[in-house]
Amino acid sequence: MKLKLTVFCLGFVFFVNSQDIKRFIYGFNAGVKFANKSYAVRYTGVYQDQLKNYFDNPIHYQAIYQLLNDTHFSLIEYSELYRYKPSPVYGVNIGYQASPNLTFEGDLNFSNLTMIGGYTLELVDPGNFTSQDIYKTGHILGKESRFNGRLSINYTGDGDKFKVIAGLSALFNAWRMESNKVELNGSILTDLYSQFNPNNSFYTKTRGTGLGYGINIGFQYPIQKGISMQVMYQPYVSRMDYFNTKNQIESIGNSYNKPKLKLENDLIVRFVLR
Repeated sequence: MKLKLTVFCLGFVFFVNSQDIKRFIYGFNAGVKFANKSYAVRYTGVYQDQLKNYFDNPIHYQAIYQLLNDTHFSLIEYSELYRYKPSPVYGVNIGYQASPNLTFEGDLNFSNLTMIGGYTLELVDPGNFTSQDIYKTGHILGKESRFNGRLSINYTGDGDKFKVIAGLSALFNAWRMESNKVELNGSILTDLYSQFNPNNSFYTKTRGTGLGYGINIGFQYPIQKGISMQVMYQPYVSRMDYFNTKNQIESIGNSYNKPKLKLENDLIVRFVLR
């Protein structure tokens, strides 16, 4: 048995070496990330009643009362139209070509996401003699940094120039809040996030990590000798916790709901050097 295993291993090594194409490759990535809107809820102000507590603060209430021309108000709803804008992705790719068709690759990608959302205030105006309620909408803007580390095994089809690529990926993801601004009447009322808050990611979640997996689908086309362009569509599902951790939630007697897998999509253009 040991002899057969030794012969198999030697034969495999000889086969791989005989291909004479083993080489390290590297490239540069640029593209667009389409982030899942479910994560954007972290910026709406509903988390730990951040927005409600801000408006209920007497000092803040008085300042907003004056901004609204001495009109009383109350927060009545959060907008359900929150989302992330499609955001640029950039990074690097390194890989090892083990055979004419098989490569093992790693991607280190970064992106800066922008979240947009809103809320509605009901104005209490004694001068309004109609039965119509008066409302005022405001906007919320969030900024977030993302990192995606992707390990892939890709198969490249045969062809003189145009080649199809397909593969599987495992991912490590990380996110960090950069800002969470509340706007009304064209003025920034406050930033619900402060980098100086000692409770960041302890009582209040402002960064986190997660794991995921996905697929790679695309094509490759040579630009010139030693340089190829790849266009890759990379959908993946991941699980990242944007709210309090399991230990924090269970410590106050509440049940912990494990985050669900969420679908996100990257569209990448890569220039590979061989």
